[in-house]
Amino acid sequence: MLVAKLKEVWKEVTLLSTWIASVTGAFIIPLPSWHATDENTAFFMKFGVFIATVLAGFLILYSFKNKSARTWMRLSIEFIALFVGVYAIYHFAREAKTLPYLDKDIVIGNELLDNNPFETFKTAHGFLPARNEQMMIILGDPEKAWVKESIMSNRIQLMALLFFCYLFSAGFMISFCNLIILYKEKYQKKNTTVSKTVIE
Repeated sequence: MLVAKLKEVWKEVTLLSTWIASVTGAFIIPLPSWHATDENTAFFMKFGVFIATVLAGFLILYSFKNKSARTWMRLSIEFIALFVGVYAIYHFAREAKTLPYLDKDIVIGNELLDNNPFETFKTAHGFLPARNEQMMIILGDPEKAWVKESIMSNRIQLMALLFFCYLFSAGFMISFCNLIILYKEKYQKKNTTVSKTVIE
């Protein structure tokens, strides 16, 4: 009986977690590249997801102690609101702090070098390409046009925002799954009580 109940619960948790992860994951854009030949992006992505998952996992320990459906409903609402807010900030920050190059988004800086290639190009040709085409001038290497420190600052900001996106989405998944389980247990107990009353 106990094994059957555990299987039933974990099946629902797995299915629900997969569904929510698919929905939230579809909206999360991967971390932009440092430059055109960046090989560290995948590592930062995996590391960020791992840390966010570990931190959110502490909610599972909290769930053993707190069985209040209201608490988990409040946490679910708070986490989804935080996720939406942080993702919106990340989206706009990414648009402002990156430029496309060869199917990649390259992180740029806020401060241009004194003798940057864009001014040289404009002086030579009398115009600048559209913003989405400007990385072609420097072949995807932002350090040729922007101060390195400003590029690094933008990179760290985007990494931090993406980390919080994963953290809050993981927190929402755990909270919402726990809420579903608590409501299921509540209605199962109610149905059991009603059945006993009818039998008596």
